[in-house]
Amino acid sequence: LFVKGGIIMTKDELIELKEKVLKLEEAGEIEKIFNCKTMYQRFKEVAQRKPDEKAILYFGNVITYRQMLTLIDNAAKGFQELGIKYNDVVTMSMLSTPYGIVSLYALDKIGATMHMVNSASSIDEIKRELSNFNSKYFIANDIFYGKDARIALKESGIEKVITTSLVDALPMGFNGDKLKYELIEKLKGVNKKEFNGKTLINFEQLLAIGRNSNVTLNECEFNEEHIATIAYTSGSTGNSKACTATWRGLDSMVQVMGMTETGRFEQTDVMFTTFPLWIYYSLLNMIHEPLSLGVALALDPLFNPKDIIKRNEQYQFNHWLTIPPYIKAMTELGKNTDCSKWKIIITGGDALLDSVKIKADQYIAKNNGKAKVEQGYGASEVLGSFAYCYHENPTLGSLGVPCVGNKIKIIDIDTGKILGPNETGVGYLYTPARMNGYYGDEDSTNHSLVKDEKGVIWYNTEDLMHQNEKGEIFLDGRIRRIVLTIDSKGNPTKIIPERAKKELSKLDMIDKCEVITVPDDKKVNKPIAFVSLKKYYENETKLKEEIISYCEKNIPEYMVPREIFFIEELPLNTSKKPDLKELEKMYYNMDNQERKGKIKVRNLFNKK
Repeated sequence: LFVKGGIIMTKDELIELKEKVLKLEEAGEIEKIFNCKTMYQRFKEVAQRKPDEKAILYFGNVITYRQMLTLIDNAAKGFQELGIKYNDVVTMSMLSTPYGIVSLYALDKIGATMHMVNSASSIDEIKRELSNFNSKYFIANDIFYGKDARIALKESGIEKVITTSLVDALPMGFNGDKLKYELIEKLKGVNKKEFNGKTLINFEQLLAIGRNSNVTLNECEFNEEHIATIAYTSGSTGNSKACTATWRGLDSMVQVMGMTETGRFEQTDVMFTTFPLWIYYSLLNMIHEPLSLGVALALDPLFNPKDIIKRNEQYQFNHWLTIPPYIKAMTELGKNTDCSKWKIIITGGDALLDSVKIKADQYIAKNNGKAKVEQGYGASEVLGSFAYCYHENPTLGSLGVPCVGNKIKIIDIDTGKILGPNETGVGYLYTPARMNGYYGDEDSTNHSLVKDEKGVIWYNTEDLMHQNEKGEIFLDGRIRRIVLTIDSKGNPTKIIPERAKKELSKLDMIDKCEVITVPDDKKVNKPIAFVSLKKYYENETKLKEEIISYCEKNIPEYMVPREIFFIEELPLNTSKKPDLKELEKMYYNMDNQERKGKIKVRNLFNKK
């Protein structure tokens, strides 16, 4: 069957589909042969075929597929009793917890549109995101429902709030993780006395409402144009864009990855999942796809890389989709863990340095493992993974080859010509699993989703790439300069230099500015601002404080420049554009005292 023990279709059917796809040279023909379903229908198929197998592992608690299906059905009834119906937009800010995943499938069953919001978004960002949607419902972990959030949600028209605790679905009795979560929620969570079961409902109340409901709830019929989810990109030149995805697009990801993963997943496998639901990469590749393939999920919603050995021993997982900093942290712990069960370890979100990969592969081999750390490439616009190193003998530094059903072409940035091997250009991606568009932004949609002369839609990555003779993809540079960082809550997120630059440019005292990113031991990367002022200021320290205070109110904390350097003129390259490489050199050429701000930094102004 699809995986050993079988889930979606028989092995013969899968092989037949894969063979058909591989024979199709025309990109647009591939999606036409896919038979798609809703997310709930896909999960239900698994639950009916392996009801008593493990679906979720949560710090000692095991939830079977049968139990998950019961929870999902009760939650769906509860949502319906609260008034949620087909096409209603429900805003969600959920970590990877059992009830977060239950919410995902329950809302999908009744055909609601899930609007995923990053918990690290500022209050103003949440208001702006909600202003684009008629959303009356908000579902979140209760640590994201503080006083400021309550006020913002009420002002934005939210009428009902459903929260779930990190402690929900934990096993009874003493548990170190339970104590930790209880402490966090005592400081940040909702007071239990505030739940009234009407406008503020906890998840156990929701399930009780569903269990007591006499209404028959029928799952929605598949509609390939139905907008099932909305999730945000990191953005490159301003605010994040809302990527909409249809049921067809979401299920196409399952089929693309299913064909690609043939022989790599087994029915008894466990995937370690640590990322939140609001990113397509985690929502699909780390949650929906593995569950659709019959793979159990081991969850850690507030993962600390120092706990990797503890979690490995606890969960005995086989697959781990993660980020390079977590891999690097593992090798630097100075401790060993049994890697003998590891099969697929994939990194994304940032560049995997060759030195980190080599060291990690050596670490795994030293600890009885045969797996290799594999690098991948994807984007929210293609709903997560597009390519990775699943093939034999991948070249060091490559991003792998496109998954089965996906195609890439490299276009010359000046001529528009399709380039050959080892020629660098802009990457255009074709996949059946792509977004429907950016919500409310037709211009950006038309720029990113480009039709070729045959009417086939390709995604313009705006990333500079090349392929070698083996078809492997290499990233040569980013038109959009996004890098990974860690926010104040410890969650991985991304710095958008253009976003910070845009806010700085609004200040009257600033003439020109540029923001670069540099490595940081604690944050992975941090933003640095170089600023040219319109006039001379005597008190530079006070001015820096004013600029930082302004940024803290208008952009996420992880994008606020950690250091600000005043210079007379920004260096320009031969194209008369800001020379970012030169700014990086200037930063690294400063001595340590200068960087810490103990000495005036390159203030080239004269008092005239």
